[in-house]
Amino acid sequence: MKKGFTLAEVLITLGIIGVVAALTLPSLITNYRKKQTVAQLKKVYSELSQAAQMSVVQNGDMKNWDYSLTCEEFFNTYLSNFIKMGSQKVEDAKKAGVVYIRASGEEEVSFTSLYDSGKIFTLASGSQIIMDTLSNLTTTRQTVLVDLNGFKKPNRIGVDVFAFSVTHNGVQTFKWDDGETVDIIRDRETLHNGPSRHNYQCNSDGRGMWCAAMIEKDGWEIKNDYPWK
Repeated sequence: MKKGFTLAEVLITLGIIGVVAALTLPSLITNYRKKQTVAQLKKVYSELSQAAQMSVVQNGDMKNWDYSLTCEEFFNTYLSNFIKMGSQKVEDAKKAGVVYIRASGEEEVSFTSLYDSGKIFTLASGSQIIMDTLSNLTTTRQTVLVDLNGFKKPNRIGVDVFAFSVTHNGVQTFKWDDGETVDIIRDRETLHNGPSRHNYQCNSDGRGMWCAAMIEKDGWEIKNDYPWK
């Protein structure tokens, strides 16, 4: 008859299992969160795109939309009627007191107009559309931020906050530098490492505004060189 495991053998086995779990669990959790983030990002992108397409039926070609409207006017005119909104439809960013973090980990201090007079629109899913008074710097697009989990932290660009633009040619992941007025095609290397006049690149030194575009460029996947923290 075979003898059972000794206490020492059991403890050694449990120790090995613990070490393996400690080594693999963080990676598994990170990969799960990345996939969950991409799924949520694609969902909001789809919601915005479908809302824009339905709005065209009522408001005409997107090339003829008034991109000079304030952020709240633009959202209410062209999008809010075609997307499922939460009970708290709009809130002042200043009142909410939320602070956003760059991909680099620094506070996004350049969002002064957003912090002072921006508007936060909450969707039925709990995600938020964030727009500020400077969204309409050009007559060809409006820039929107999407916070996938609302006011919950980390409120970090590239992790739960991503940038899109509503343009003459539909809703697109944000890939512009400020002041550019035409549709831009940037390669993966540029989205990741720049150059960018405003440090928008998606790396651990950048602001992360191009991170949604980089995820899209990578086939809707968060790669190993992505600034995920």
